[in-house]
Amino acid sequence: MKIEACRVPAEEISAMREAYRAEAGCQIIYDSFLPRGHADAYAVSIDDRAAGYGALANRYYPRQVIEFYVVPEARIDALEMFRRLLAVTRATHVRAQTNIPFMTRMLFDTTKNIAAEKVLFTDNSAHAATVGAWTESARRAPAQPHLPQIPAPEGSVFRHITEAEAEQFSKVQEVLTNWVLQVNGEIVATAGYLTHYNPPYADIFMAVADTARRRGYGGYIVQEISCVARNEGKIPAARCDTTAEGSRRALERGGLVACGHLVFGEVAT
Repeated sequence: MKIEACRVPAEEISAMREAYRAEAGCQIIYDSFLPRGHADAYAVSIDDRAAGYGALANRYYPRQVIEFYVVPEARIDALEMFRRLLAVTRATHVRAQTNIPFMTRMLFDTTKNIAAEKVLFTDNSAHAATVGAWTESARRAPAQPHLPQIPAPEGSVFRHITEAEAEQFSKVQEVLTNWVLQVNGEIVATAGYLTHYNPPYADIFMAVADTARRRGYGGYIVQEISCVARNEGKIPAARCDTTAEGSRRALERGGLVACGHLVFGEVAT
């Protein structure tokens, strides 16, 4: 059996990449890397037949494998294929989401010094539907999502930013917010979502002013921006540092649920 890996244009592996997305069934953190040129595509073949592909980051997290997919009929040889990809790319690390089991298995089989970098979140309603598909009891009575109903803080308004505020925020924010929570005339929290991930996922982000923390504003603005995303046909998702307990609490109170971790490991030689 001859296993080969070679760099190819991203368009050449587009069909397999769609299969990868469909199988993942979740927000893919590095989904935009290949289309934006931040990763290089590699085709992996067995005896000259296309059998899978990988993606190696080249700008952010350079020399780190961020995607790997093998067609189902070739998965008995998946580990050998992955090791060949690592050798050809001379990758130093592998990154995986634990809610994508196939890629996670490759990481644990080939790396050392594994660590979790982020906690991943998905919409509570989407999570309930997934769990419902897995459990026998839910087949008889599908799981119903429990979405929060946090009342609006006294004196608050959740609204879209004005043009003047957008100009002001652009000077201090790397990613421009587009919604704010105003309490008694003062902006206490901001929020928005990004859509350059695999459809239909929307990546929620939010921030609470230092002087306004521990008052429930974070959970409330997550709840409201998630509602905006759902109304636009998106599935809310998010991530936060493993050490950011306040952010995690706000995301969960606002209707998101932890669904995995973003992990990375050093390629074992």
